[in-house]
Amino acid sequence: MYNSIIIIKKIILLAPLLISLSACSGNPSKASPKDTKAADYNARLGAEYTRKGRLNLANEKLQKALEQNPRSADAHHYYALLQQKLGETSTADTHFRKALKLDPKNPQLLNNYGSHLCKNGYYTEASKQFMAALNDPLYTTPEFAYTNAGICIKKSGNVVQAEEYFRRALVSKPAFGSALYQMSKIKYEQGDYARAQAFLQRYHEKNRQDTETTSLCVKINNGLGDTNAAAQCSNRLAGSYSGT
Repeated sequence: MYNSIIIIKKIILLAPLLISLSACSGNPSKASPKDTKAADYNARLGAEYTRKGRLNLANEKLQKALEQNPRSADAHHYYALLQQKLGETSTADTHFRKALKLDPKNPQLLNNYGSHLCKNGYYTEASKQFMAALNDPLYTTPEFAYTNAGICIKKSGNVVQAEEYFRRALVSKPAFGSALYQMSKIKYEQGDYARAQAFLQRYHEKNRQDTETTSLCVKINNGLGDTNAAAQCSNRLAGSYSGT
């Protein structure tokens, strides 16, 4: 009887400790202010290295950021973008979702996740992410989300809605190159060569020519029957391929 009383007392004394340990195991501990700051710094470095194509360094910095603060939405977001660039679709999706759990209303994150979904054929879900980004009145670059939504919805076959999104992007930023190129491309595909030309000229007023726009220039001028202008575009295209 005496031994039973001692055992019960020990259990009672240990109970708060067991509850505390159980709570800790169910929730990842918060990073210290020092680790949080370091993680933010490494996450930004990783994002910059990704942008510059220095992927090994980006991977090193972003993994370090995740170790320092597993609850950093930015670290998960930028790591997802890196994995996307590396072709690791499943890993990218996992980290996009983790970032969204931590920061569900971040418009840039929503836009980038929408682009990721669109590239992998999930058009409906991608559109939801773009629209969620656009619902934020403080989102400073809605032209990106509108253009991405347009590109995505066009892939699903809805050209009318795609055109509407591109036009909204141009209302937000009239010289936005990607939206102007997409509108020119749509009008060319519809056989409306004059309007295609007009959108492409607007593109060239504010944006640098590249192989895609120069190739479109050739097609549009051939459609218009202007062989001289098409030849000039063709020469520029040949020059861009030769590096001159």
